Amino acid sequence: MIEEMTISRLHEMICNQKISIKELVGEYLKRIYLYDQGEDKLNSILEINPEVLSIAAELDGKKPENRSKLYGIPILLKDNIGTADHMHTSAGSLALADSIAPSDADIVKILRQKGAVILGKTNMTEFANHMARGMKAGYSARGGDVRSPYNKTGDPSGSSTGSAVAVTANLCAASLGTDTSGSITEPAFHNGIVGFRPSIEALSLQGVIPVSFTLDTAGPMTRSVIDSAILFSEIQNTSLDIKDVNLKETVIGIHQSSMENLSPEMEIKAGEIIRHLEKSGATIKYVSLPKVQADDIKTIQLHEFKYSLNRYLSNLPETYPIHSLKDIIEYNLLHSDQALKYGQSILLDAEENTSGELREENYLQMLLDRQKKRMEMEKQLSNLDVCILFQNDFISQYTGFPIITIPYGLFRDGMPYGFYLTASKDNQLLRMAGRIEEMIGYRAVPRLS
Repeated sequence: MIEEMTISRLHEMICNQKISIKELVGEYLKRIYLYDQGEDKLNSILEINPEVLSIAAELDGKKPENRSKLYGIPILLKDNIGTADHMHTSAGSLALADSIAPSDADIVKILRQKGAVILGKTNMTEFANHMARGMKAGYSARGGDVRSPYNKTGDPSGSSTGSAVAVTANLCAASLGTDTSGSITEPAFHNGIVGFRPSIEALSLQGVIPVSFTLDTAGPMTRSVIDSAILFSEIQNTSLDIKDVNLKETVIGIHQSSMENLSPEMEIKAGEIIRHLEKSGATIKYVSLPKVQADDIKTIQLHEFKYSLNRYLSNLPETYPIHSLKDIIEYNLLHSDQALKYGQSILLDAEENTSGELREENYLQMLLDRQKKRMEMEKQLSNLDVCILFQNDFISQYTGFPIITIPYGLFRDGMPYGFYLTASKDNQLLRMAGRIEEMIGYRAVPRLS
């Protein structure tokens, strides 16, 4: 009964007493046990909140006058988002498998204040894919492999893998992921959902296990743009600003280099999307956004990782044995059979080849390059209402502008296809994405077994 239900519909049912919050949570738990837990299942959820049913019952007993749109809505969190309760916050690692965060992450505090139900933690690519080169997307030593609900041998992408799979399989109303260089948008694309990476610093990252304070952000993963907008606006404590958009009055950019080297099937789909937009009356403008090299992003990540992670770990309770990146590396070596299926090459690189004090010249040069490209990006986007990318070259992640995915059916092999949108501002992007999704978006619901 809850499959594909929107946040707004669930909120309406709760307010009208068509379903209790405890019943709603129970329905999601049934789906989790049926489709996610056990051998050859999806394995998207790492840990169920042991208090979830009592929390739901407590919320049912309250009658607040002004209920948030998230009141009673079951939300899953990526396992690097801190919760100070009976759940662990491990970033998928065995070294932190028993770690309880000293306090809720700021975004979790807001969710609880709004009456959202924290359903559990999702599996992820360990340390947000910043542990080992060649690590399989969606794998963690603590949780194992997350599987695609469209094709269990297909690539579910990462690192917010479990968050994406749980949403597309209707195991929650929505989830939160984190993104440094595509960790929300790529699993969203590969799992047929909307993944919204907000502009940098739009949401607090206090209490989130970090990779890069320059590039990290958290964001919603949902089955529709409006659900992402609701979740984002509620966490931001701002009013929802999704107005109707007349596409005849808009200028839509097409990032030219994102159309290069497409497969024949992707070329067909890209052509369809452009023709739909042209028929809507929108002005189409081909643009060239700044280019970024993968190594540029990796340089910033690598140097900030040791600095940021050591500061996060130093705040764990004194009784916990892990307080530095070095401690994690040593733990993994002592438990190599379980912890090092793919090695720990990135952890070693960060520990041995960066100072942890952010003074390296190549790192400082990358920050200057990022600022330069950010100014170029801002100039390009200022002349557009939105810009479409048919392949993500990660310029939005690098420069800190918001980016969102829109599902657009399936490839012939049964795996999802979609496209990306970016814009100057979060609300502007959500408005345009909502209108474009309404016109041409197509979410293919996976058939679960």
